[in-house]
Amino acid sequence: MNKISIFRSLTTLILSIYLLAGTGSAVLYNGVDFPGGASSFADEVVSYNPATGVSGHDNPSMAIGIPDYANNTNYVSLGDEGTLVLKFTDNSLTTSGNENKDLWIFEIGEKFESADVYISKDGINWIYTGSTSNYTTGIDIDAYRGPEGIILGEQYSYVKLVDRLPHESDSPTAGADIDAVGAVSSNAAIQADVAVSPEAPDTTMVPDINAERIICFRLSSIRNFIIIALLIAGAIGLYLIKRRKGN
Repeated sequence: MNKISIFRSLTTLILSIYLLAGTGSAVLYNGVDFPGGASSFADEVVSYNPATGVSGHDNPSMAIGIPDYANNTNYVSLGDEGTLVLKFTDNSLTTSGNENKDLWIFEIGEKFESADVYISKDGINWIYTGSTSNYTTGIDIDAYRGPEGIILGEQYSYVKLVDRLPHESDSPTAGADIDAVGAVSSNAAIQADVAVSPEAPDTTMVPDINAERIICFRLSSIRNFIIIALLIAGAIGLYLIKRRKGN
């Protein structure tokens, strides 16, 4: 095998591995492809105000993380017109710039029960983005762009779900039953403002959000980079061994 053939083989191998690793963090949940994997899902319960009829299914933390409903567990019921507010902490929801579904709501139960969906940057000012229409509902938040609505490229950390009437099911699972909330169109987490003491000189550097987006790799991306680097090093070592034998 001459040097050109070895080089071509190594190049093909490295490129193939890179392409495979680059998509390795994407995971399917209930048929929906989440490029960010498990980190795409809501991380924190901000508030939970259920109505009556949710006894035994009133733990809002069951809506955190990936869809994991099993054996009538791992979900939270809202009750008729009950509300649930969740927050993304290690990522944020953003627009896709097209008609793709950006936000996904996973509902379970014997009967589908709809919920209105709102999103927010600060957990105070809310933007209505439609309602769920099936057990697994995707929402294109770009469709709600406007002066008082969604802003292209903006980052949103909060999602509020409000159960819709009419009454569909009784206790203990009244209202919409939420398993998970995930962002397919995902960006870096929104950075909290840093408070500076008035007595001390201001030596705090203001975070550069654009720079943070560049360097804020997910753990899966770092893992893939390490794998690629090791494979490249191995490939170079193989080339040098073959070259030495050839001499």
